[in-house]
This record gives sequence, structure tokens and C-alpha cells, in this order.
Amino acid sequence: MKTLYTLFILVITFTLVACNKETASTQTDVMNTLLTNKNWYLDYSITGTATKSYVGQSTYFVTYLKDGTTKDSDGLTGTYTVEVINNQSQIHVQLKTANGNPLEVIYKIISVGETKLVLSKVITTGTATQLFFTNK
Repeated sequence: MKTLYTLFILVITFTLVACNKETASTQTDVMNTLLTNKNWYLDYSITGTATKSYVGQSTYFVTYLKDGTTKDSDGLTGTYTVEVINNQSQIHVQLKTANGNPLEVIYKIISVGETKLVLSKVITTGTATQLFFTNK
């Protein structure tokens, strides 16, 4: 009986530890599921203390496709990967500009859900810009 009790405690302990482990792979899988095959429309951005609203305007959107490609309303196309670096979820985007020049953009994922996405990127001045998207 004591052996059965000990085995039961070990199984419970192992189950609790195993169920609480979140891996970077699991996190990126969830992020990819929430991001892909949706048009994400930019509602507003915040740079420093300046807020710019795009609501009610001809708006910018970006689409992350399940095959790892991306396109936006400006006509830029490229590839992307979702990664976790130093416990920070990121989208790494490799684009080609209209005249064929390569461009890399790295966004930090602040939050992502079924209908809302918040990204942050650091612009050349060192100031972070937060981008607030919804899908419709």
C-alpha cells in the first residue's frame, strides 16, 4: 500500500510539473495560429507621446499567411517568422521594397488575440512605436 501511495504522489508531481511547462515552440505555435490568414488593419499608432489614429480612413493592413509569407496594403511582400528571443515574442519580417531593395523589420509582439494585435518596433531615432491592429 505504501508503494502505491508513493507511486501516486510521483505521478501527481510529474503531471503538475509537465503541465506547467511552456516551451518557446508552443508559444510560437499559438502566436502563429492567432496571426495567420487574417487581414490586420492598423487602427492607431503611438510614438512617444504622439498618437495617430487611422480609424475611418483608407487604412493600412498586413496579412500573415500560413505558408510564412506576408503582404500588406502598400504592396510589400516577403516572408516572416515568429520567434521567442530572451522570453520576448517577435515577428521577423524580410521584405522587398517596390524597387527590389531588401528590408528587415523586427516587431515585438506585445499582445495578440483573435481580433486584436499590438506590436512594437524601434524606429531609427531609437523611439519605440506601438501599432494597434484589429481584424474585421
